[in-house]
Formats: sequence, structure tokens, C-alpha cells
Amino acid sequence: MASKIDSEPSESVRGGVSTAKDAVVDRLAGTPLANAARRSGLTGTLSDVANRAAAVFLPDEVVFRAGDDEARFRVSTRFEYRGFAKYRSDPDATVLAAFVRSLRDDDVVWDVGANVGVFSVLAAGRLPPERVVAIEPHPENVDRLRENLDRNGRDATVRRLALDDERGRAELGVSSPDGTGAFGVVGGPTERRRIAVRTDRGDSLVADGVPAPTVLKVDVQGAELGVLRGLEHTLLDCRVVYVNVYEKHFTRGDEGEEIRDVLESSGLRVERLVEWDGGHFLRAVRES
Repeated sequence: MASKIDSEPSESVRGGVSTAKDAVVDRLAGTPLANAARRSGLTGTLSDVANRAAAVFLPDEVVFRAGDDEARFRVSTRFEYRGFAKYRSDPDATVLAAFVRSLRDDDVVWDVGANVGVFSVLAAGRLPPERVVAIEPHPENVDRLRENLDRNGRDATVRRLALDDERGRAELGVSSPDGTGAFGVVGGPTERRRIAVRTDRGDSLVADGVPAPTVLKVDVQGAELGVLRGLEHTLLDCRVVYVNVYEKHFTRGDEGEEIRDVLESSGLRVERLVEWDGGHFLRAVRES
């Protein structure tokens, strides 16, 4: 069973995302298991179990259509399905459609915060593996990203790490339910779990031989300023940059302006592409 999603915004958006997890949680509420979990501080664990259990009510995969291209993505958790379902409507559909339309045959794409690979897989339908670089720190997401590439007979350069403004080690604070499609913030607070991850500067990757991007997408749950600072030199060669600005995760009120300043100081013209309830997506273009 598959669910189909067009990357272009649609005037009529299909009904809401499955509430299978909610049904499982409701069924468990008030039971000895739920009460024990609450007393032990394990409500997150209960949510993780429900997130995976809900998979029996969901399609096995979703299908994305972008122009003449079609790509298939595996679904195994309710949270993962909700992530895919966002692309049925604005703002995510607008960003994905703009990204796909902006690709040229000679581009090098970096998908920073690739998650399970929506942008990477679609880019890999246009470009050879060495010119699509997917960067994602969460181990389960990396495995699913590779699976989604294989599912579509495509390949990319996949790096399991988090981009930052320095090379080293950090903790990824995961606040979403356990399983594929999870989100995390490097050094961020969490009530669930932390994962040790490797960090590196984008400029260092280029110095080590990774092709420099001409198209860059950054979606890293509030860590975007560190990513861009670590790409100080590389940004000078970027043609188009898409950045998801997570205002809701900022610790300082001026971080959004700093992100814009970094892009503009690299010679890019910056515009707000779309707004969402926790921030906005920027598109920065180098004018010829």
C-alpha cells in the first residue's frame, strides 16, 4: 500500500494525518502500564512504543512526484509518516518544489539535515552520486536514507555527522519519538535521549576533497548559524541556498538576523520564501 504526495503545492489538501498513535495512547491511558510509566517518568518510552505500533495502520511507503520524477520512501513509524505528509501543502511543499526547480545538471547539492532523504533522493534522480552529498547525524535516519536511495535505484554520498563551526564531538538531543524520521538538535535540550555524534566544518569537508556545493539546503532544528559559520569560504561558491530558520529554538533574539547577515556577506540576495508557525525558510540566490 502506498500514499502519493505531489511536491507542488495543491489547492486541495487531503485529510489529516493518521491518528493511529493517538488511538494507541488513548487505549493505553489509565491502564496499569500507563500509570506505571507516568510514575517512573517513562511517558516518552510509552510514546515511542505507540509511535512504532501505529505503523500497522499506515501505508508501507509514500510516493513523491516532482515534475517528471517519481520517488518512493519507506514508512515504518507514525512520526515518519507525519514528516512526509507535511509535503502535501505549504510551506514544505513550496520549499521542496523550489529546490527541485532550481537544480541544474552541473550542480553539486549538499542536503544538510537530510533526515530520511526527501531532498537527497530527488536530487539523486538528476545528478550522479558524487554530486549529491547527504549529511545527517541520526544513525537510524542515515540507515533509512540509504534504504530510500536503494529503493529508487539511486545513490549519493552519505556522511553521518553534524555540520557545525568546529570539528569534534557533540551530543544530539533527540526530542521526537524514537525511530526513523526523528529530529534532534546538536547540544539541544531533551527529555528523551542523547546521541553522541561527530561534528565538522563544511569548509573542512571541502578541504578534505568533498565537492563544494552550488546548491545548499540547511534544515537543522535551530543549529543553522553554526552550520553557516562553518561554511564561511564554501558559501562564496554557492549559487542557491535554502535555510530553515528555527526561531522557536533560538536562545538569542538576534540569531535570525545573524543568519541573514552571513548569507548576505557571502554575496547572496536573501528573501523569505515561506513562513511557518515556528520560523521561516530563507532562499538566498547569487545574482549573475
